[in-house]
Amino acid sequence: MISFKNFVRSVALTVMFAMIAATGIAGLASFSTQAEAAVASSIVVRGNARVEASTIRNYVTIKPGKSYSAADIDASVKALYDTGLFADVTIRQAGGALVVSVVENPVVNSVIFKGNKKIKSEVLVQLVSTKPRGVFTDARLQTDTQRIQDYYGHSGRDLATVEPQVTKLPDNRVDVVFVIHEGKRTGVGTISFVGNHAYSAQKLKSVIVSKQHNLLSWLNRKDVFDEAKLAADQEALRQYYMAHGYADFRVVDEQHTFNEATGRYHITYTIEEGPRYRFSTVSIDSSIPNVNTASLRPVLRTRPGNVFDATAVEKTIEDLTVQLARQGFTFAQVRPRGDRNYENHTIALTYLIDEGPRVYIERINIYGNTKTRDYVIRREFDASEGDPYNRVLIDRAQRRLRNLDYFKSVNITTEPGSAPDRVIINVQVEEQSTGEFSIGVGYSSTGFIAELSMNERNFLGRGQQLSASVGYGQDQQTYSLSFTDPWFLGYRMSAGFDIYQNVYSSWSSRPFDQTTTGGGLRLGLPITDDLTIEANYKLSLDDVSNSTDTPSFPDGKTWTSSLGYAIRYSTIDNLNDPRSGVYGKFAQDFAGVGGDTKFIRSTIDARYYKELYADADIVGLLKFSAGNITGIGQDVRALDNFFKGGETIRGFATYGIGPRDAQGIAVGGKNFYAATAEIQFPMPALPPDFGLRGAVFADAGSLFDTDIAGATNDNTLRSSVGASILWSSPIGLLRADFAQAITKAKSDNTEFFRFSAGKQF
Repeated sequence: MISFKNFVRSVALTVMFAMIAATGIAGLASFSTQAEAAVASSIVVRGNARVEASTIRNYVTIKPGKSYSAADIDASVKALYDTGLFADVTIRQAGGALVVSVVENPVVNSVIFKGNKKIKSEVLVQLVSTKPRGVFTDARLQTDTQRIQDYYGHSGRDLATVEPQVTKLPDNRVDVVFVIHEGKRTGVGTISFVGNHAYSAQKLKSVIVSKQHNLLSWLNRKDVFDEAKLAADQEALRQYYMAHGYADFRVVDEQHTFNEATGRYHITYTIEEGPRYRFSTVSIDSSIPNVNTASLRPVLRTRPGNVFDATAVEKTIEDLTVQLARQGFTFAQVRPRGDRNYENHTIALTYLIDEGPRVYIERINIYGNTKTRDYVIRREFDASEGDPYNRVLIDRAQRRLRNLDYFKSVNITTEPGSAPDRVIINVQVEEQSTGEFSIGVGYSSTGFIAELSMNERNFLGRGQQLSASVGYGQDQQTYSLSFTDPWFLGYRMSAGFDIYQNVYSSWSSRPFDQTTTGGGLRLGLPITDDLTIEANYKLSLDDVSNSTDTPSFPDGKTWTSSLGYAIRYSTIDNLNDPRSGVYGKFAQDFAGVGGDTKFIRSTIDARYYKELYADADIVGLLKFSAGNITGIGQDVRALDNFFKGGETIRGFATYGIGPRDAQGIAVGGKNFYAATAEIQFPMPALPPDFGLRGAVFADAGSLFDTDIAGATNDNTLRSSVGASILWSSPIGLLRADFAQAITKAKSDNTEFFRFSAGKQF
């Protein structure tokens, strides 16, 4: 049993410990209160060498004479770190002062690239953020290393390695060296497809962006492996199949493996094609009162019975949206609804028109353009800040921007604006080179001719086109300069000018010297995406000399001043390599607006392309052209006549057909017509990436009627058959034609072989 004395002792000890604990807690509370309510009498900066103390104090959130807490110290440390100027920052209290101690990051003395041979240092300098006289940080160095590595990967060198080396110098400076081991170029060795039945692997290879290695890969670099291309490949496959009736198509899988032995990738696409569909019915259904659906039917690009075409559906939605906006329904939304009949493989298509949400565009932000001006991008939108938002029109702008061919990629996203009825549009672009330099060669009856041309599609980043060319041959020299502004005075119409000079020396078919110097102004107005009207004015001076033996071409100078117009219609899928579509042009020139000549010249050019066997990449072409020139109150001089030969009807020489004077010199004709039927096909046993194709053709036509006294006027039908070799070379389209004349006039001149270079349009 505890004694009373021990009990009292226990109570006393307990009370004593309780008092000590209370005192300690009170002290800690007092200390905590003092810390929370600490006031700095001054801020002392230590360790700085380059950065001014006043600059450091500005980043410190704590101010002398005001209380601060631990949270304020943390915020100040973070603010100083965020400047990127310091490697270490500490803040402590010393007496009444607040001491800020810093360790400054080094300054970059120089940045050097070693081992780079395929990519110039000037290019790499633009990639890195580590710059001479800038602040050095480890994080920035690692980011720059990865950027260089990624750039080499996009250039087809996935095996390239980058090792950064940092050398410390006096005065807290460093030299930075990026040691680069470029390695071999990593290309695409093979591309294969699994699950394709409607189209062969060869056809699908021509559709996708990635190209496999061939004999020309060292020159055109089209076989470069880039993971970004893989996504583009899948989209290209989807668009192709969806445009040819396969509404259920999908890419199941994509695999790419690297073969270290060959240094190339093998790419495999696994796809599901599904059945091919056709449109059974096409209708328009509107939930908006007062919308006249009958007035909208003419803009439909889809017809019952046609093969399902997602591209035509997309363009129809755009056309309907624009037409509705013109009728005052600015918030109308058009959505396609396709009801599949899986047994008959048909789709009943309905365009649904509903009232969309009343949302307005608050702002359009543009990122990634360093060369192209903002307004060049903005003008491709049918809407601007403050206008109603319509996703279809935004998609249309994205397609237009891609078609400009100024950018590698165009990505348009949206984000909420400052209010529920506001949206912000973000446009992210990646620019690419828009300049072209090419060398072309040709051959005619006068011999070979070479042409050097330069073309800039985005001149000074203003979206204008400037081109110049110089041609030189044995008997002719040509010079030209052309400028086009596709948005004249801020409107969607083109304007431009052309200046040229052609110098021809005497040769057998035209025994006289001629210099033609001229130029012109033109104005083009797009009516629709497919139809364009152009007006023009032309002025030229013909100077003929040394023509004593050719009275049909008298010596002297003649001015020609004319006004004209042209109407163009085109649904061609690709002007450089057409596979389908229609092209038509009708043009007239009226000479006599001043000058020495008076006439009306009319021409027509029509072409029709169609894939005869899409899987085999066999394309059919039908072409027809014709022309007439009629004098106004005077005869048509020989120089104004049409001159035709092998460039129109193959198998005939330059100036090889048509009327001739008493000396046998070609004097041209006032009328011509020509027709061509041609079938183009891939060359057997050669990969499509090589760009080599063959063709068989038949040409027919005639050139007749002239005002030259004593000239022959034979309207004989000229015709020929032959074969061609076409090569989409790195310097442009090259073509070799072998033709045999079947019917001709006695005075015609023929030739079996013709070589040419250049575009078809």
